[in-house]
Amino acid sequence: MTRWLVLANAVLAILMGLAGEQARQWLVFWGGLVPLRLTLAVDGQVPVLGAVSTLFGHMFLHGGALHLVMNMVMLLAIGRLLEPVLGARRFLMLYVLSGLAGGLAEWGWSPLSAVPAVGASGAISGLVAAQAMLFGQSKRSPLVQALGLGVAWVVLQVLAGAALAGPGLRIAIMAHIGGFIAGLVLARPLARGA
Repeated sequence: MTRWLVLANAVLAILMGLAGEQARQWLVFWGGLVPLRLTLAVDGQVPVLGAVSTLFGHMFLHGGALHLVMNMVMLLAIGRLLEPVLGARRFLMLYVLSGLAGGLAEWGWSPLSAVPAVGASGAISGLVAAQAMLFGQSKRSPLVQALGLGVAWVVLQVLAGAALAGPGLRIAIMAHIGGFIAGLVLARPLARGA
């Protein structure tokens, strides 16, 4: 499953690279995470299908080659450890649910933002959290371990956002945090079901 996810992300990146500027902007707008679209869908002002495309599409689109490579290297590194433990279906479930949680967290944080956010970072953050929960050597209870990891991840994301922010650059920090929290919550139940 890990390789299929990497392939899906890479194929979409190649298609975006081959598309003209107008087609690329259209794909990012309709496939990227646009919190305002979700808000308007809840209010009944836009079709729900547009909101669904926002929640799922952002996990497979990237803002450029470096963004794609960074996320796919992480996906491959973590996937080779987690997928054998969880199995392909549960691994995919963790990826998608973490990405959805990240998208919902970003929407909750900035519900009126019309700036599209793209990337698999929320989903991958969930994988990072699950790996830490399942392979960590902590002698603490799972709840204390999860809280400690969660606080550390939030601090890291806020610092990264402050360091990397600039004109025209929007880092979906809450998507990273939401995905991470989902991974913390889902890791052990999914592993038990494997």
